[in-house]
Formats: sequence, structure tokens, C-alpha cells
Amino acid sequence: MKKLLCFFIFLLTIQGFSFAQTVYDDNYTENPNYLKGMEYMESSQYSSAINEFKKAVRTNPQDESALVGLSNAYNLRAKYYNDNLKQIDKAICDIKSALFFNKYFRLGKSNNTLQAIAQMEKNLKMLETAQKFTQNPEEIAKIAKTERTKGEFAAAGFDYYRLSYHTEYKAAANTALGDIYKILNRPDKSVIFYRNALAVEPDNADVHLKLARVYEDLNDFNSALNEYGYALNKSSENEDILNSLEKIWQKRVDETPNDAEAHANLGVVFQKEKRYNEALSEYKKAESLNSGNINTKINIGTLYQEQKKYDSALNIYEAILQTQPKNTAVLLYRAQCLSELKRTEEAIEAYKTVLKLEPHNTTAKTELFSMLKDNMPVEDVLSFLYQNVLDSPEDTSAYYEFAYELHKAGKIDDAITYYTHTIKLDNTNIDAYINLAQCYRQKQMYKEAYQVIQKASEVDGENNLVKKQLAAIQNDYSANIYNSAVNAYESGNYETAIETYKKIQPQTKDSLLGIAGSYQALGNSDKAVEYYKKALEIEPNNTDIAYYIAAIYANNNNWEQASIYSKTVLDKNPMHVQAKELLEYITSKQTEGLMEEAVKLYQDEKYLDSIALLDKIIKINPNDSNAYYYKALSNDALKNYQKAIVDYKTAVKISPDMNIFYYLIAVDYDNLGNYKSAKEYYKKYAALINDTNEYKQYALARIKELDK
Repeated sequence: MKKLLCFFIFLLTIQGFSFAQTVYDDNYTENPNYLKGMEYMESSQYSSAINEFKKAVRTNPQDESALVGLSNAYNLRAKYYNDNLKQIDKAICDIKSALFFNKYFRLGKSNNTLQAIAQMEKNLKMLETAQKFTQNPEEIAKIAKTERTKGEFAAAGFDYYRLSYHTEYKAAANTALGDIYKILNRPDKSVIFYRNALAVEPDNADVHLKLARVYEDLNDFNSALNEYGYALNKSSENEDILNSLEKIWQKRVDETPNDAEAHANLGVVFQKEKRYNEALSEYKKAESLNSGNINTKINIGTLYQEQKKYDSALNIYEAILQTQPKNTAVLLYRAQCLSELKRTEEAIEAYKTVLKLEPHNTTAKTELFSMLKDNMPVEDVLSFLYQNVLDSPEDTSAYYEFAYELHKAGKIDDAITYYTHTIKLDNTNIDAYINLAQCYRQKQMYKEAYQVIQKASEVDGENNLVKKQLAAIQNDYSANIYNSAVNAYESGNYETAIETYKKIQPQTKDSLLGIAGSYQALGNSDKAVEYYKKALEIEPNNTDIAYYIAAIYANNNNWEQASIYSKTVLDKNPMHVQAKELLEYITSKQTEGLMEEAVKLYQDEKYLDSIALLDKIIKINPNDSNAYYYKALSNDALKNYQKAIVDYKTAVKISPDMNIFYYLIAVDYDNLGNYKSAKEYYKKYAALINDTNEYKQYALARIKELDK
């Protein structure tokens, strides 16, 4: 059977696609997902088709028919998004996905494929131009990240290819491509891209770890072991790495039980996992298979040492040194054991032996100094360390130790000099940054301290000590500036106060309030409000700040904004007395002029205009009984008796002592022919009025008539 693969080469305008060519493939696949995908595609169910073709490609990434089908489905859906839904962004995403599978994923490329790729690239360019896409690397990186997050791995892959040529993004883009090919079941391609990333960043432990896992998937265990070994020393995911290493070496032991190296390495893994008995068992097996291997003996010694079995470890080290007296690693381990056993004189001599063979052995120097300094005068300690600096002018640790002891001895200026030199030698030394910042802080040189700790933050912003030191310096620095600003304000130097407050970075609520208060004192209410609002953003529940803003607006007759902020205060703190009083004043001011105008409109018999204005007043102050009263009178004049009754009733609820409202309600019910309600309200009115006036006389007379 000849299966049709609709591999379209299409032309694109922003309005739509037109098709130009169809490609056939006699070697179609019988993969059920592929066949389902074809059925969905032929019935225009493109998203379902894409899902089925993806499954087929995951099953067999080299299935050309499935790849062609997947590309077709993406192209057709892109056409649908563009022509029918006008969703150009989605069309762009689908074309990029089609291009990824055709240009980068497929193994073979026919002439038809190359023509299709050229046409798709042209279409993509047209659509991206319509969307004002700039080809800026930063924009591409942002889009790629979003696509990857949404699971659009092919489209993201296409964009990461674009980025892989930009120096700034080369490592990250190649790493991302390695991840995407791994997801798409092409570990062979993942290896290429992870290696590309490592060519740019050779010390990236995370990429080494990713590469190790891919090699393991490919059953290239020797390569995997190399990568795992590197990652183990640099990565924080030690438990996961050790599990992988254990699996590899256990498999090697099972396959070749007489392989001494495999047993020894499995022992190393067990030791790192603190499975000491199993580690010792593997070391013993390795030793029985190859008794001449010194490394296995050393491993047994370090195992005992790690378990604090120092005497047993010493016996191993002494035995090794009989045949290898200049083995500095073993000499160092021996010195450490002697130190732990409090055999101080022997330990000192052992460390000195190491340093005779390796004068620049940092570990031996540090540990020897640690033993000696507790029993040395401060000046002797400093002399010893200074000599270390002279002996090892490129040794970062020598400079740091000297700076640290100078710092402890209170020689701050000298400590600053040597901490600074430490950072010059190693600009990633976080401890040197922290201590240097502390030195400046002790000298109250807050600006310099802040600059140093900011650099430390750039090196390792997640370091808790850096965060604490940064916060402490900011507090000190800000407090110093804040006091100067307060002094300027209290002296009436408001402009100086503003400039001083602005030096506090990042700005705090108090500094912003200081700036606002200074602008207010200068009579610049716009700037005062601006900074009060900034302070309110920091503490949105601070009702006092909101009140200050309301008061300024009220002072400037901006009643609307003054009302909003007063209500904000009272929403959060109904007991805020000043805000209550201010809102009452604002409300009266807002309605004062409007009420006069509404009454005049009523008197001029412009009843609808009066009602419209009265509604505005009611919106501002829902408890204004006069507004309801005049609104009711206007409705009476318009013979809208039912509406008038509602307004009279609202007015009497607000002002129960206004007895006349009951009379007016009764009259309107009378006009509507609702005599029962009319009589009820006439009675209410008559009962409340002690003196006999004309309204009461009418009410009593009308009650008698209604009784008949």
C-alpha cells in the first residue's frame, strides 16, 4: 500500500498559507501511533495528530515517516492558527517546531526536505517580522525559556540553536540542547551538546553530571565514570552520584569478580557512603586479588582514619612508608593521626617532614600552624604567617591566614591590605570578602564596606553569611546617613535633608517618609505625596501614611483623592479618629456646593437635573438626608410618587426626628390610591406632633375620611 505523507512546502502571507507540493514515501511505518496520527491529521485534528506522532518519534527517533508526519502536523496547525484564529505567536511556535525536526533532528535530508526547510524559514521570518521580533539574543533566550517551560521542546530547541552561536549564551544554549535531545530520546546528540557546553565552561559540575548520566544511558561506562568522578568532587548532588557509581562498579564486580580495581573502587563508593564494613570488605577482596596495589592499602588506612581508629590507620601507614618513605600523602595522613592521638611532638615532626618534601603543601602548612599557634605569642604567630607569605607569594591561603590573624590582633589597616591581596589572587574567596567588609565596618567606612559585600554578593548571592553581612552593613550605613538627614531636617535644611535621605539605598520606609516630610516642609505637596505613596508601597497597612496623603490632598482641595485615602485608613482602622474627622470634613466640602446647585435646580423646576446632581451627592455621602429629601420633592413634582416614597423613607431612616417626612409619605400614598398605607403614615405623623398645625389638622381630617 502506498501511504501519502503530506509534506507541504507552503508559501505564507500574513493572511494565509497556500500549498505548493506534496511528497510521497513508500517506506511508511506501521507504528500504531503513526497510523493514528495520520488519521487525526486527515480529519484536521492537528493537536491530536502531533501528540500521536510525538509518541511514535519517542519510540523510534529515527522513524522518518513519523518525523515527516510530525512536521506536516505542525505546519498545518500553524496555518490554522494564522489563518483562522489570527494567533501568530502560536503559528510561529509551530513553524519553529517543524523546522527543528526537519533541520536538526532528522538524519537524512532529501532535496524536497531542503526546499521545505528554506520555505519554512522564509515563512518564519515573515511572521516574526509581523510580530516585530528583533532577533536580539536576550529576547530569544527569554522566548526559549518560556517555550521550554510550556513543554514546547522542539520550538525551544530551534531557538537554542539560534543562541548557540552567541558567545554570552553559548554554554547555556548547548546545555539546554543537550537536555532537550535527552528528553526526545536522542542521547547521542545530547553528548555532543553537553561537550560543546563544557568546551566553554570546563568546570561546570552540573553539565559533567548530565553528561555522565547520558553516557550511562548509552552504556559507555568508562566515559560515565570519568564524568561522575569529576562531578563528585564539584557537585552538591553527591548522594545521587554515589548511587550511580555504586551501580556501575557493582555491575563491573558482578561481571568480572576477579577485577581488583572494580572491588577497590566499589569500596571507595561504600566509604563515601559511610558504609564502612562493606567498604573494608571490598578493599580486602581487592587486596587479596592484587596485594601489591599501594592505593588499596592507603584506602584501608583512610577508612580506619575516618572511623577514628587512628592506631589501626597508623599501622597501615607505617607499613607503606617502609617501602615508600617519601610518599607525602601517606606522611600527611600519618601526621594527622598522630595529631588526633595527641602525640603532638611526633605530629609536628611528621608535618615538617611533609613540608621538606613539598614546601608548598597547603594542608600540611595549615594543620602545622594550627597546632603551633595555640602555644605561640601573637607576634610570633604573625611573624610565622608573614614568612609563609614571603615563601609563597602566589598562595591565596597564606595571604588569607595572615590577614585573618592580623584582623584578630586588631591590626585592621594591615588586615585590609592582606584581605585585599587575597581577593586579587582569588576573586571567589567569599571569606576574604566578608572579613574585608567587616574591617571597613569596624572603621565606620560604610561605603567601602558596602561596595566589598556587594562584590561578594555577585560571587555568591545565596551565601547566608554574605546576606547577613550585607543586611548589617546596610543597616549601619543607612543609620549613619539617616542621622545626618534628621539633623539637617531639624535644622531647617530641608533640601540637604532630601539629598541625604536619598543616599540610603535601598530606600526604606523611614527614609521615604523623611523625604516626603522635607518636601512637605518646602511646600512641594506633589513631591511629598509621591514619596508618601512610595513609603505606603513598602508598608501598605500603615494607616498613618495613608492619612498623611489624605491630609495633603484635602489641603489642596482635591476632595476625591482625599476621600479615597481617608476611606483607605478607616477600612483598615475604623477607630482612626483623625481620619474620621477628616472624612467628615471632606464629605461636607464635596457636597456643600453641589447641594446649593441642586436646590437651585429644584427651585427653577429643573427636576431631572436636580435629581442627577443629588444622586452624585448621595454617592459621595449616602447618609445625607437632605439629598434624599430634595430628590423626593423633585420626584413628587414629576409625579413619580413611588420613587419619592422610597427617598422619603430613606431620609427618615437617616433623620428619624424629621416628622414631616411621615406626612409627605402619607400624601404620596394617598396620591397613589394606597389608602391603607396613607392612613398608617398620617397616624404616625399625627402621633408625633404635639402642637396642632395645618398639616396635623389635615392628617386627622384625612384619617376620618379614610376610616369611612
